[in-house]
Amino acid sequence: MQSNKLDLKNRHRVYFDLLIISIVIVILTVIHYTTYHYTMNYHIMLQFAYYLPVIYAAMRFGLVGGIISGLSITLLILPFMTYFNTMAMASSAMLTQWVEIGLINGIGWLTGFLIEQERKATRKHQLALQIQKELVEKLKRESLERERLESEIRQTERLTALGHLSAGLAHEIRNPLGIMKVSIQLLAQDKQEDSEVLEYCRVLKEECERLNRLVSEFLSFARPKELVRRRVKLEKLLEEGVLLIQPALRQHQIELSQKGGQVDAYKVEVDSDQIKQVILNILLNAIDAQGEGGRILLERIQKEGFVGFAVSDEGQGISPDVLPYIYDPFFTTKEKGTGLGLSVVHRILDQHGGKISVSNRNGRGARVEILLPRCEEGP
Repeated sequence: MQSNKLDLKNRHRVYFDLLIISIVIVILTVIHYTTYHYTMNYHIMLQFAYYLPVIYAAMRFGLVGGIISGLSITLLILPFMTYFNTMAMASSAMLTQWVEIGLINGIGWLTGFLIEQERKATRKHQLALQIQKELVEKLKRESLERERLESEIRQTERLTALGHLSAGLAHEIRNPLGIMKVSIQLLAQDKQEDSEVLEYCRVLKEECERLNRLVSEFLSFARPKELVRRRVKLEKLLEEGVLLIQPALRQHQIELSQKGGQVDAYKVEVDSDQIKQVILNILLNAIDAQGEGGRILLERIQKEGFVGFAVSDEGQGISPDVLPYIYDPFFTTKEKGTGLGLSVVHRILDQHGGKISVSNRNGRGARVEILLPRCEEGP
């Protein structure tokens, strides 16, 4: 719409300029013919005024404007000069007039030519600036992409090294942990009458169970199971994940709002159990960040070649200093967190060719976006 308005305005400007140039040339020519009885010097001086429309036409329309305006003046003034020639005009005066006409045409052509060269140079300069700008933008994008890839490579190297180191260590911890748990249970049975000992046993048992969960998560992270891929609608996995977190939502009195899209029309080729683990981790993290009350938003999203979901909470958000480390194993800001949740999510998505991005919202809280490659067949 804006482009059409500009084109119309330019056309009106062209018509206006052509009209002004034509009117000036016609007026000067009419003056020549209506004052034919004036002295020859008067007409020679009057011819100088033709330079104005010729130069303006050349500046406005380039070489074509200079040539056409010069030739038009020549054709219009030719009968007048022929008439004066028949009246026995002096040869020097006649030559002066012809030289003047030649200069008018020459100035028009030269000005038009120079204007054309200037415009070509300007266009080349603008094109060079545009190419330079595009190159700068391309370099910026490539630099950002390189930084992202280097970050992912570093993350993968850290996870690989940790996996090799931790697999045996986790098993060695689990064995004595099981013995400790059994011993605590036996001690609790023998000391049923001692409430203080029973309380200590309860605490020790809870801590053993917490350590066992930590080791289980650690083993799952260190030795990921082989993917069992199958084509499934992401919407189905989201519905199952939402159903599983309903008790946690009710416990914390949190409302889950869902924003639909065209996600239900697409399939993804994934390991359903692992993607459900991703969905649960992201939703549970949002519940932990939310605290008590409030609202969590679950959105279905899609981008070119990808389909997924985004979870937004109304918590405190994530400190910018913390953001670069949220995928590192054992890095957590929670008092009872293991620091493996997002690391596991990152690894699962990496195995599936997916993406995760975490950002702070403009108002309050954080937004986590998960994307998975869409099946080639589409909807």
